[in-house]
Amino acid sequence: MRQIISKYGGECARCGKEFSVGDSIVYEKTTGVFCPGCEPIDTEDIRKFRQVKADRKAGRYEGWAAKREAKAKEQLNSMPTIRHDWAFITQPGRIPLREKMNQADDRARESLNVAERMRGKAEGIRNVHVAGDAERKRQAHRDELDKLISKGSKVHDFTFGNGEVIGIYKKSYRIKFDRGFTYSRDKSFIQLI
Repeated sequence: MRQIISKYGGECARCGKEFSVGDSIVYEKTTGVFCPGCEPIDTEDIRKFRQVKADRKAGRYEGWAAKREAKAKEQLNSMPTIRHDWAFITQPGRIPLREKMNQADDRARESLNVAERMRGKAEGIRNVHVAGDAERKRQAHRDELDKLISKGSKVHDFTFGNGEVIGIYKKSYRIKFDRGFTYSRDKSFIQLI
């Protein structure tokens, strides 16, 4: 977050206090605009403000996807009497109406695919990440491994193969591998055999 001079009027995302052009504000694109002193500092507080913006943006994508799906399904269900007439569908030769109907169906199916991608994008937007999330997840995995692995445990490393733990450190294990060398590896790369 950085402190800037406001070019536009607005209000603080936390307290709702109005500010005008030329006032000092704290801004971050993914979090919003705040009065000095109101800006979120705690990780979970930052996540909460980012989640509000992400939900709003994801909602727009889901709305667009719903409109596309409704329009495409309407097209795919149009002209039911002709769609179920096997003579019309299977008759050889070029029939302009059938060709036009098939092209419209292709566009409708493509629109359904676009709507599915929009829903996927909305789902991805809703997964808000804050700096340090990946490291916290990795550390939780390390803590779980520490409950299972001790000195002398037989382990497997994806790169170096099988080995035996000879030292335990905060983020890594010292392993004597069966291939004849000793190496320290991050705990998150190791599996208990």
